[in-house]
Amino acid sequence: MTEIKGIDVSKHQAHSDGRTKVDFERLKALGYDFVILRAGYGMYESQKDKAFESHYAAARAAGLHVGAYHYTYAVSVAQALKEADCFLSWIKGKKLDYPVAFDIEDKSLKSLTTTQRTNIALAWMNKVESAGYYTMLYACADWCKNKLDMDRLKHFDVWLACYTSEARRKELYKREILGIWQHTSDLKLKGVYPKDSLIPSRLDADIAYKDYAEIIKKAGLNNLENT
Repeated sequence: MTEIKGIDVSKHQAHSDGRTKVDFERLKALGYDFVILRAGYGMYESQKDKAFESHYAAARAAGLHVGAYHYTYAVSVAQALKEADCFLSWIKGKKLDYPVAFDIEDKSLKSLTTTQRTNIALAWMNKVESAGYYTMLYACADWCKNKLDMDRLKHFDVWLACYTSEARRKELYKREILGIWQHTSDLKLKGVYPKDSLIPSRLDADIAYKDYAEIIKKAGLNNLENT
């Protein structure tokens, strides 16, 4: 089985002015192959992640494969579609050779029904996929089991957040094929983050089980020919 190492980052791994604190070249040298960046959250242009551009430029310069994700607060299909519009505007012109993901976990959605939450996820992902992007769902094991109708979402790969052993993860998450596993939020790599400190801070670590860069390239997705 393919196992490719990566991380995901947002403004929390950057200075207050948005400059990245991550040494992506060092990350690459340590055998990490991809990074998934938060492009933003919500449905307004002002909610673009302030570190997205800096992370993107540094990760691309280091030769890493790059994907992007969107953190949702949408509580209706209409809001989800507005969020999709924002996300597509943020990633326009970017060379993203890894998937783009819909991050559904916010407590504001917990009061909704499973059907409503699933409708929101489908609305966003269908719209972004229709724009030509390899689109996937990000959620934790509890949301996949109890808060989303995964049968309706089976078209999409899953990027699963589950901080446990592989054996326990397989017990919690029964889907046969997993796209990406976010297996810890406690990865510490000296000289990577913060890059100017000998005392590393925590990073989210991921394992991809598909060669997404090759899949996306062969399928002609993510508008790479226009970047």
